[in-house]
Amino acid sequence: MREGLQVVAAAGLLCVAYMASAADQARFDAAVEQTVERYQLPGIAVGVIEDGKVVYSRTVGERIAGSGEPIDADTLFKIASNTKAMTAAVLGRLVDAGTLRWDDPVTRHLPQFRMHDPWVTGHMQVRDLLIHNSGLGLGAGDLMLWPEPNDFDRDDIIAGLAHLEPTHSFRSHYAYDNLLYVVAGEVAAAAGGAPYEELVRREIFQPLGMDRCQVGQWRRDEVGNVAQPHRRSADGNQAMRVDEAVVPDLTSMAAGGIRCSLDDMLTWISTWLAPADDGGWLSPAQREAMWTAHMPMPVSARMRQWDRSRFSAYGYGWRLSDVDGHWKVAHTGTLGGMYSAVILLPDQRTGIVILINGAGEAARTVLGQVLTKHYTDPAAGVDVAGVAAALDQELAQRPGGASRLPDTSTRVPVGLQQARAWLGIYRDPWFGQVEVCSVGGVVRFKAEKSPRMIGTVMRVQQRLLVQWDPGGPDAEPWLVPDVATDGSARMTLANVDPDADFSYDYHDLAFSRTAACPPVVQVSAATDAQQAGLVDIATLIEDVQLDIRYFGSNNFVGAPVEGYEAPKCLLLAPAATALQAVARDLRAQGLAIKVFDCYRPVRSVAHFVRWARDPHDQRTKPEYYPRLEKASLLDGYIAETSGHSRGATVDLTLVRCVQGTCEELDMGTPFDFFDPRANTAHTGISDAQRGNRTRLVQAMAVHGFANYPMEWWHFSLRPEPTPGIAYDVPVR
Repeated sequence: MREGLQVVAAAGLLCVAYMASAADQARFDAAVEQTVERYQLPGIAVGVIEDGKVVYSRTVGERIAGSGEPIDADTLFKIASNTKAMTAAVLGRLVDAGTLRWDDPVTRHLPQFRMHDPWVTGHMQVRDLLIHNSGLGLGAGDLMLWPEPNDFDRDDIIAGLAHLEPTHSFRSHYAYDNLLYVVAGEVAAAAGGAPYEELVRREIFQPLGMDRCQVGQWRRDEVGNVAQPHRRSADGNQAMRVDEAVVPDLTSMAAGGIRCSLDDMLTWISTWLAPADDGGWLSPAQREAMWTAHMPMPVSARMRQWDRSRFSAYGYGWRLSDVDGHWKVAHTGTLGGMYSAVILLPDQRTGIVILINGAGEAARTVLGQVLTKHYTDPAAGVDVAGVAAALDQELAQRPGGASRLPDTSTRVPVGLQQARAWLGIYRDPWFGQVEVCSVGGVVRFKAEKSPRMIGTVMRVQQRLLVQWDPGGPDAEPWLVPDVATDGSARMTLANVDPDADFSYDYHDLAFSRTAACPPVVQVSAATDAQQAGLVDIATLIEDVQLDIRYFGSNNFVGAPVEGYEAPKCLLLAPAATALQAVARDLRAQGLAIKVFDCYRPVRSVAHFVRWARDPHDQRTKPEYYPRLEKASLLDGYIAETSGHSRGATVDLTLVRCVQGTCEELDMGTPFDFFDPRANTAHTGISDAQRGNRTRLVQAMAVHGFANYPMEWWHFSLRPEPTPGIAYDVPVR
C-alpha cells in the first residue's frame, strides 16, 4: 500500500511518512477533488495515516476565497470540537502527575461550581464533565459561547449552570454539551496551577511538537497562514467573521477554540495510533481511560445502514463505535463556516484528518465515509457520488423533506403600535439582559452580553421573528411575547428552522420584563458639523456620486427639506471611514457608490413627520407611495426619530461608470419608494435585481453596515459610534 519515503519529521521522535501506492494516491485525490467540486468548497486539507505512517497529504483551495493565498499543510484551521480530546488529554496528564483524580468532585477544584440540583452539584465528578451525562438538554447554554466574540466569561458559564434546568436525571441520558468542557478547562487550570492555554502548550503542543497549533490569545499576522471561515451565497463562497489582528482567548476555548494545521493534526493522531507504551507521553492507563466507553450513545439508522454498527459510546473527548466490524475512534468539529473530522481505526493504526474552511457538513460526511470505507470495506468500492446520493436520499426522506425551514419571505417589520404592550428590558437568569425597544421607528432586539445578537423584530403573518443583522447568528428565532393582565410580561424564543444547529438553544431562554425601554435619544448641543464630529464624505471618496435629494425638491416631500442647506453627505468619522473602505472595494469591481442621504438633522426628521401627518398634501403619492395610504407611512417608513440623525446611517445605491458616464444598477425600485417591493428580500423582483441588492448588502456588510430590511438602500454602521446621541446641526 505504500510507495517510498516522503517526510521525516522532528519533534524529538522519529516520524516517517510514506507515499500511498499510485492507485491509492489516485483514489484519494479523486475523492478529495470530487468532494470539493460537488460541494463547492473554498478550501480543504486532508491527511491519511496507514499502519502508523503518513501516506497521504493533500490541500486544495484558498485560505480566503478569491485571495490567491493557497492552503498548505501548515495552514491553521479551527478544529472546533476536536479540541475536546485535547482538553481531556490535559486532564489525563494531570491524573498521571497525581494532581487530580477522575473521581474527584468538581467542587474540590472549583468550590463555586453549582448545578441546578444541589445533589448533582455534590456528586458531579471530573470525569462527568467530559461524557455528556449531566442531565442538561442538548447544547444547553451554548448561547453564552456562540456567536463569538461575546462578553460572557468563564465565571459567567459556571454561574449560569445553576439556572439551566435539566431535561433528564443525572447520568441517565447522553446529551452533547459544551459548557461542561469549559468547566473542565477551569478544573485543569485549578489543579495544574496555570491557565488552560498554558497547560495545553505545556502538556500537548510542546512535548508532541505541534508547533503551529494556537490556543489562547495570539496575533494573526505574526502567526500567519490562517484559513478563514466561509458561507455560501449566490455569488459563491464569501468569507465571514474574518479574524481581527488579535485573535482573542475565547471563553469556549476548552470546548472548541483551538486551531491547528494539517501537519499538526497528523502528529496528534500519530501519537494516539502509536503503541500504548511508546514514548510515555500519556500512561497506558490514561490512554485506556480516554477510549473506554463511559457513556452509551444511540446507534443511529445511518450508522446501522452505512457502517453495520452495533455499538456507540462516548469516551473522554472521543466518540467510540464499530464500522464493518472494525473499532473506530473519532470526533467531528463544527464552528460557523469551519468543519473538521478525525477518524481513527486503532487496530489498523490508521487515521484520517479532514479540515474544511467552508459550508462543509455534507462534504465532511461524504469524504469521511469514502476514506473510512477504503480501509473497513475496500471491496464495496464506495465513492463520493454514491455516498452523496445516499445522503441526499436520507435527507429527502425526512419528515418535511430535505429542508424543514418554513417560508418567512412575507416578513415585514412589526408596527410600533402592535408592539407597545411588550416593549421593554428583559432578563433571563443565565443569559442576562436584552432590550426589545423602538430604535429609529422599528423594534430592535439587542442582547447585552452578546453583541452579535442584535436585529429587527419582523412579523410573518401572525408570528414574530428576530431578523439578525449581518454577522449575527446563522439561525433566526421566533419571538413569543406574553403580557399578563397586571402588565407584567414574559418572552420566549424558539428556532425558526427545526434543523438549526443545537447550539442555538433559544428554547432554554425564559425572559421576564424588568424595566421599560430607555428614554429617547438625546440631542447633542453641538452647533456645527465640526463640533459634532461630522465629516464630508466627498473629502474621502473622490469618485462618490452625490444625489442629495432633500436639498432640492426631487423627494417625497416635494420641496427642499428643513436643515439641508447644501447638497453634502456628512457622517461621523467611523462611519465615513467605513464607507470609504466600501468604495475602495467596489472600485476594484468597476463600481462606485451614489449617495442619496447621509446625516439628517433632527429638524429634518420633524419636517418629514409634519408632512406625513398632513392628509391634504398628496402631490407625490403617484411617484413615491402609490399603493399605500399616507397615514401608514408613519408605521415603519417614516420614523419620529431617525438613525440618520445619529450620523452613522447612509442611503445609497451602486453605479457603474464607463468613460465618464455613470449608470445606476437596477435595484427593482427607485430610492424612497414606499412599497413592499422596496423590502430588501422581496421576492417579486427579477433575479438580476435581487443579485444587485445582494451585491450592495454584502459590500456594505463587510465593513460593518447593516441593512434596514424595509429599504434596500438604507444602511447603518454597527455598532453605532454615538447610539444615544442625535444631532441637529444643519447640513452646510
